[in-house]
Amino acid sequence: MSVLPILSVALIQEADVIAARQRARQIAQLLGFEAQDQTRIATAVSEIARNAGMYGGGGRVEFALQKLAPAALRIVIRDKGPGIADLAAILEGRFKSATGMGVGISGARRLMDRFDMESATGGTTVTLTKLLPTAAWPVSPALLRGIGDTLAATGANDPLLEVRTQNQELLESLAALKAKQEESERLNAELETTNRGVVALYAELDEKAAQLSALNTSLEDRVAAAVTECQLANDALRQSQKMEAVGQLTGGVAHDFNNLLQIVVGNLEMVARRLGPGEDRVRRGVENAMSGAQRAATLTQRLLAFSRRQPLAPKPLDPNSLVDGMSDLMQRTLGETITIHTKLAHDLWIVEADANQLENALLNLAVNGRDAMADGGTLTITTANGVVGESDADEETFPGQYVSLAVCDSGTGMSEDTMARVFEPFFTTKEVGKGTGLGLSMVYGFVKQSGGHLRIDSSLGRGTTVTLYLPRFRGQLVREAGASKTPAEKARAGETILVVEDDLDVRAYSCEVLRELGYRVLEAGDGMSAVEYLDSTHRIDLLFTDVVLAGMMNGREVSDHARAKRPGLPVLFTSGYARDAITANQRLEAGVELLAKPFSYADVATKVRACLGGAPDHSA
Repeated sequence: MSVLPILSVALIQEADVIAARQRARQIAQLLGFEAQDQTRIATAVSEIARNAGMYGGGGRVEFALQKLAPAALRIVIRDKGPGIADLAAILEGRFKSATGMGVGISGARRLMDRFDMESATGGTTVTLTKLLPTAAWPVSPALLRGIGDTLAATGANDPLLEVRTQNQELLESLAALKAKQEESERLNAELETTNRGVVALYAELDEKAAQLSALNTSLEDRVAAAVTECQLANDALRQSQKMEAVGQLTGGVAHDFNNLLQIVVGNLEMVARRLGPGEDRVRRGVENAMSGAQRAATLTQRLLAFSRRQPLAPKPLDPNSLVDGMSDLMQRTLGETITIHTKLAHDLWIVEADANQLENALLNLAVNGRDAMADGGTLTITTANGVVGESDADEETFPGQYVSLAVCDSGTGMSEDTMARVFEPFFTTKEVGKGTGLGLSMVYGFVKQSGGHLRIDSSLGRGTTVTLYLPRFRGQLVREAGASKTPAEKARAGETILVVEDDLDVRAYSCEVLRELGYRVLEAGDGMSAVEYLDSTHRIDLLFTDVVLAGMMNGREVSDHARAKRPGLPVLFTSGYARDAITANQRLEAGVELLAKPFSYADVATKVRACLGGAPDHSA
């Protein structure tokens, strides 16, 4: 191992120990050691040198550099004393001489990177090794010469130098202590902040625990409310499914049922027209049969209204005028024991609705009110403008402006159980034979089909109020001239009507009525047969077709073909159940003319003439 000597210092007395300490610090400083390591090296050297000087006989302190890796400062301290008998005991810390050598050795060993000690009769050698601050060899020959000159020029016996050195070390120790104190204060501040956070966290946990306790306390109530809400939703779903099933059933049978009624009504009317004087008994029988057929037709229309499958022909109308016009009819219908009051709002908004269906709805409500007032009472009809806000809206009621028509009676009222079923078809509280159970169902279906909603308020002994809400119409009200009561005009010369009907008996009746009115008639039993007529050179002034036809084409498709082949050709539809062929959003499409089954001789004469009025020749 390559070792480069630097300096030796004789050990004769205590002043030499001070000089050795000074030299150790200066050499460590020149070699680039940190202040802390400078102090450690100086302290270790002074401890060992002091012990060596106490034995007498002189000695030396030699400073050298270890050049090979690891580069280090080596300090060898030799004395000429008697040697140490039990060196192992001292190295292991088990023995302390009277001179305190054990203490000095223990401290030096902790301060240095390596500590070696040999002892025999005639002297003891201690080697202290401290690794240089960097692994590279940092000492040039010029620096070594400078170190030697500096150490040689420094007095070895200046006691003030030791005092200054100790003072410097004390100041450095105080600075280190202050830094530790500041670090301790910082840690205490952080600890206090952490403690405050822990206290806040415990407070939050206590609050959450209280909330959890409250939630657990109300859990049973919330579960019960959720179960009730679920049951209500299920009930509403079953009701909706039941209503839909009834609607589908109604639509399925309405077409065929109305065709049958058309045959019955048409032929009864034909018989009645052919009865001569003196046949009063037969006439009464025909009239009774006709009355029954008309009631059956009304029943079918109510079913269609409830299921929202009737084609509506809505027009702008003034509800006040409609109520005024019905006053006489209601009074005659309800009888003298019922007093009718009307409270009509000024500046009432216009609505768009089917006037006939609205009249039927109000009349049904009035009749129900009369039946609830067996001993007589007061029926009040009120109109008003109103607004439904966002907070009042629900799944069936949309926000917006509405016109309300309320029918209030002073009758017996209804229980909650009755209120829950009041809109079900065929449900009635009246005696057998006194009602069909379709009155309120029809009203409900009509209002929903018109884009409105309905509310009913009732309690036992306090009467019932049924309120219809119809959307406000933003357009202008057009006043229509009253219908003429003069007999319908018959056919003009040569006018020809193409009748398309798949039911043989209904087609026979329709053709018979038209011929009786003076029209030429072409008959087609299905859509394809009608197309053949339309594609031919036959004169055709009006297409009179059923909406629902057997075969590949329905009435709407026949109409589309006719208008493409013969532009401007009038079309009159007839149906017992129009489905969606000629309706948009359950309303008749613009420009569509419909004659509902069962129709009468007068209905055919009036409607056909209205469609043909002033029409030109539409031959191919």
